[in-house]
Amino acid sequence: MRLGATIVAGALLAGPAQADSQAGLRWERNYDVAKKKAKETKKPLLVDFWAEWCTWCHRLDRTTYVDPQVVKLAEDFIAVKVNTEGTPREAAIALQYDVTSLPTIAFLSPAGHPILRLRGYLGPGQFPESMVEARELAAKVMGWEAALDKNAKDAAALFGLGRHLYQQEDYEESRELLAAATIGDASQPVANRKLARLLLGSLTYSYEQKYEEAEAILKAGLAIEPPHEYDAKLLYVLGKNYLAWGKKTEARAAFQEIVKDHAESPVAEKARETLVALDRNR
Repeated sequence: MRLGATIVAGALLAGPAQADSQAGLRWERNYDVAKKKAKETKKPLLVDFWAEWCTWCHRLDRTTYVDPQVVKLAEDFIAVKVNTEGTPREAAIALQYDVTSLPTIAFLSPAGHPILRLRGYLGPGQFPESMVEARELAAKVMGWEAALDKNAKDAAALFGLGRHLYQQEDYEESRELLAAATIGDASQPVANRKLARLLLGSLTYSYEQKYEEAEAILKAGLAIEPPHEYDAKLLYVLGKNYLAWGKKTEARAAFQEIVKDHAESPVAEKARETLVALDRNR
């Protein structure tokens, strides 16, 4: 896949790339070498996706990446540059992480899991906050990875990592992890069990369009006792699943239950609006 029109639209002529000798971050230039170092040092990766024509990429080099605070915080990461228009290997890495605009900065775990993604230019006043956030998230992600290395069926780690990857829009692996988490999570908190099925059901119906399977997952979440505030959202996704499935009667019943039993839920108004639309289209 080529970089999309959003990159082309932002392309301007730029000067030569910053020399490595300039004071600033110490960059690896080979992603695979950087990933190996990340595993050896147990540090997350800071990946700068760039291209020669990208003006804002060069501005990052001249400003953000030479800022003393940024340089200091970067000691907690393995920094690597990936030229999106460089070698076939670099292009493949950009494709793997769905890089469609530049600059894109991705923080990754040593195992390659997305931690945090930043799109566009961030100046030295903003970037340190993102680095601190990425460092804190990295500790959680790497903790889940370590737990799964010890026990691949660790329900808490499967849920934690699956939920995180859902938030990072890595839906394919998120679904695999959440599905595994629901198999043996009887001892986990009710909120986590319901949320796992809410996210999994959402992915199953919207991402995979497997409506019958999604129905079973969402109903299993609703059946978990005791009741929880996630029940309204489970019902809402169930209703949306029924609509996508063409089952308007079942969808109406799900939305009516939200309005009746979960009137204070944030999704109650959406349920009412959907019911009005259904009545209008009868």
